[in-house]
Amino acid sequence: MKRIRFLLLAVVLGLAGIAQAQNIYVLLEEDFESLPLGPNVEEALQGDEVWTDIPPDGWFNDDSDVPGVGDPATDGVTEWAGWAFADKEWWTQAAEDQRRSEFTLGQGTVAIADGDEWDDQPHPAVPATGTFDVWLHTRPIDLSNAKPNTVRLKFDSSWRPEYDSNYHQTANLRVVFDNAEPIELFRWESNSDSPNYKNDATNETIILDIPNPAGAQSMVIIFGYFDAGNDWWWAIDNILITAEWSGIRAYDPIPANGADEVPVKTVMSWTPGDYVGGSSPKHRVILSDDLNAVSSGAAVVATQDAESFDATGHLDFSTTYYWRVDEANSVRGWDEGVVWSFTTESFAYKIEGVAVTTNATSDATAGPENTINGSGLDDGDRHSTRTSDMWLGSADGESVWLQYEFDRIYKLHQMLVWNYNSEFETILGFGLKDVTVEYSQDGVEWTALGDVEFAKATSTATYTANTTVDFGGTPARYVRLTVNSGWGVTGRFGLSEVRFMFIPAHARGPQPADGATDVEIGTALNWLSGREAASHEVRLGVAPEALALVGTVGAATFAPANLEFATTYYWQVDEVNEADATPVWAGNLWSFTTQEYALIDGFETYTDNIDAGEAIFDTWLDGWVNDTGSTVGYLEAPFAERRIVHSGRQSMPLQYDNSASPFYSEAERTFDALQDWTVSGADSLSLYFRGVAENSPQTLYVMLEDSVGQTATVSHGDPEALLAAEWQQWRIPYSDLAGVNLGRVRTMVIGVGSRTSPTAGGTGIVYIDDVGFGRRQDTE
Repeated sequence: MKRIRFLLLAVVLGLAGIAQAQNIYVLLEEDFESLPLGPNVEEALQGDEVWTDIPPDGWFNDDSDVPGVGDPATDGVTEWAGWAFADKEWWTQAAEDQRRSEFTLGQGTVAIADGDEWDDQPHPAVPATGTFDVWLHTRPIDLSNAKPNTVRLKFDSSWRPEYDSNYHQTANLRVVFDNAEPIELFRWESNSDSPNYKNDATNETIILDIPNPAGAQSMVIIFGYFDAGNDWWWAIDNILITAEWSGIRAYDPIPANGADEVPVKTVMSWTPGDYVGGSSPKHRVILSDDLNAVSSGAAVVATQDAESFDATGHLDFSTTYYWRVDEANSVRGWDEGVVWSFTTESFAYKIEGVAVTTNATSDATAGPENTINGSGLDDGDRHSTRTSDMWLGSADGESVWLQYEFDRIYKLHQMLVWNYNSEFETILGFGLKDVTVEYSQDGVEWTALGDVEFAKATSTATYTANTTVDFGGTPARYVRLTVNSGWGVTGRFGLSEVRFMFIPAHARGPQPADGATDVEIGTALNWLSGREAASHEVRLGVAPEALALVGTVGAATFAPANLEFATTYYWQVDEVNEADATPVWAGNLWSFTTQEYALIDGFETYTDNIDAGEAIFDTWLDGWVNDTGSTVGYLEAPFAERRIVHSGRQSMPLQYDNSASPFYSEAERTFDALQDWTVSGADSLSLYFRGVAENSPQTLYVMLEDSVGQTATVSHGDPEALLAAEWQQWRIPYSDLAGVNLGRVRTMVIGVGSRTSPTAGGTGIVYIDDVGFGRRQDTE
């Protein structure tokens, strides 16, 4: 039977020209969480960080067709005079809900077109003077690596329409390829008589295939909400656009495209594209801080077979670099790669969280904290002339001093000084002049750096730091400034700002990020190395006060062994260089929590290439082979389910028909290698399933078989569960699988019905996703 279906599908695929093995990559991912939000404007519900109309970088929010736009008095409710980006909870409360809270897929900041709320303030009459029409354009999306007809758009949507003679609404989605005419992908209308009518759908995930043509280099997606007035809304969130890689150019660059804080001592790597088999060299690496030199191919730094390149010696601090990797082609010479970019780390960084004390009597509105809190500085580091942004004080009978304390010992690079900058400073001379600078590691033993003259301020609002004190990498936690004289003779002394810069000697930038959750068991620990570190001592444990040294490594990466599921780990990296004045720089304490379950099968790797045996039913055998009532996948491509998914982009559709013998239905996978599901403290299996309301009630079960043929079967306790059109997690304790060796699993079966007591049943479909093993997080 399977052979018959194989031949039928081969014909279908041949006619459809289905692409071969997939290699999915992300073109765009946007959840709007990085947008800075501001306060409400005309909505009554107060909030400091609740709303903006400024879209993500490169996007375009076209509100030009909103009646009255541009005049706050006649543009309706200002927050909604166009696509808005707002805190979902604030939006829901501001609008008195009206079913907006049903959009549970949207979280945090969401994109909203809300004609209903917009209409609550004066605006030109609708529809007499026009309708509420708004358009949200994505940034241009690079398609140069995408196979034709493989782009897929996924987003979460909340749509509530209304229709009468005055008020209605329409939404559409359009795509523009290479600045050509827009192509409409779908249209929703609120008129129930329209063939495009879409009823209430306040919480759904939309998945749409986009027909990117051969040769298209870029596209823009346009979300349109128009022909609207006082109806309801359309809100979107969690936009994900993917495609299949074209198989020509290198991809997955490390550092990632657009990365910042890249160490100047770094190894660049990539996943190779197609190149001529047997050719050498296979890759041409082009690197420069000049984009034109990279685009033209003039900045070749290596031609090689290796899939990495050590850029040490090629990189400077605080510089943006461009690079690409070309692949060998005996016909055309080289296939040019995509140009990527990254920005290197700075040589030194500002110390945050500085504390300051003084022995002086400070003016009430001009305390010493003003010298380290950034008050008076604009985005260009120009200081104001407002005296309330500075420090001013005096001390009778003793030298005035200011003492600064950091949160730890730093390798000090420089101190930048903005002197007292009142508009009358040229006359008053309150600014510091002759100053003794000292430093200390403990606040008890002090070392003099020397006497420094602080330059006088300019008494203008364009004043920038004009004194730099060089510490030369001195390790210190405290700095003291003792005033020997000022620029005047009044006995009062003032200072605007100081900024301490440090050379990063400690480990920083942990990956996984500090506090990360759901970290995979096999994840390597990575960090940005402290400057000049010769080795790295890694400490790890489950208690922050009891870390053990688990390794000393030469590179800024460490792969810990024997991590357990659902466990919080603490770790620290000490940077070591015996030749340094400070041989060990102790690191911060970081933490991460491991995943509850590791995937056995997430169903993401299956393709529509049955010639290569990559279809889902080539791995999960069904009734065509095992003579049960099951059908895995669909008869036409795509074979896996791509719209109803728990995570990722695919799930397994398992159709069951238990109306005829043998009265049960099974999907069966035999693993190429024996599976050990006892590692890392695992104590249970997990899978997600989802039914449909029209299903016949039947029992879902799992059967395992080990290497010597021992089996164990566990049934779900509720046959009605297959009628629920929502994802449900089924956890199966290992204690329910007694008798089978879970360290040597050969076969897994997911079935519907009962193989031990089969009786005639019904039909239906169940979706399976994210099958895994592990351990549940202890919630006590």
